[in-house]
Amino acid sequence: MLARIVRVALLVELVAWAALGGWLGAGPLAMAALVLAGPAALRLAVIVASFALSRHWGSPREPGEEIGLGAGVAMVAEEWLAMLANNFAWLPFENAVLRPDPTPAPQAAIPVILVHGYFSNRGTLCRLAGAMDRAGAGPVFVPSLPAVVAPIETFAAHLARVVREVTDASGQGRAILVCHSMGGLIARTYLQAHGAGRIAGIVTLGSPHHGSALAVLGSGENGRQMRPGSDFLRRLGEGEAVRPPGVPLLSVFTAHDNLVAPQESSRLGWARNARIAGVGHLAMLADPRVHLAVGEEIARLRAQAPA
Repeated sequence: MLARIVRVALLVELVAWAALGGWLGAGPLAMAALVLAGPAALRLAVIVASFALSRHWGSPREPGEEIGLGAGVAMVAEEWLAMLANNFAWLPFENAVLRPDPTPAPQAAIPVILVHGYFSNRGTLCRLAGAMDRAGAGPVFVPSLPAVVAPIETFAAHLARVVREVTDASGQGRAILVCHSMGGLIARTYLQAHGAGRIAGIVTLGSPHHGSALAVLGSGENGRQMRPGSDFLRRLGEGEAVRPPGVPLLSVFTAHDNLVAPQESSRLGWARNARIAGVGHLAMLADPRVHLAVGEEIARLRAQAPA
């Protein structure tokens, strides 16, 4: 569903840029340049603004995490390119950029389910899924949860169906969840509703476990739920205090996250936490350090699983 919405939105946007060119009296070459450069420039402005806001509301940097001008420009450019790829390829053409999921069937290893975040689908996770496939970490399932701006509880209910289908078919009885951004909150909500019986472990990547100040700019009930101090986050934390999740969780996050601020919001007191630096929120999905951390955690969880 989201892929169709994004395709229509992109078409409307490109028509709007073309209309602007016509209004300005641009010739064919100038019109083409405007239609190509306009959307790119707009997204660059969004990325620069997001880094500025996340720095303003951000957590203090630890020793060694400050980066120079050159590295900062490179980080912004990397996040901008990731946003362009996400907007124009990964989101609208999710099934073209990512191979189909394996057919649920008996497996020799505990299956892995990748869980996407806010206003995303399986296409956003194509770089991470590709890295896991190349590392031999399969079977890896990458569902698109069929909701857009619904409450996080709705996403968790969709995830429950995926977990049940995959674990019932695999013969392993449990799955490992690897979750980007809001996906980590979806996984924690799933645990509160359904328990940890079917989950061997969770890895979250840039998840706003305690909310993000930038969520005030988001739309929908799930956007409101990710605001710091929201009733949703309060209930989630209180529920975990009363009934601990009972499943290992590794939270990987970046000190330079441009969408989760303060960045320490990704740190969970009851989890293991791994902090990296020099990469943004979307670009971290292609970061070799993230791929290594995820692959090692999958291997660790499988090795510790009962025979």
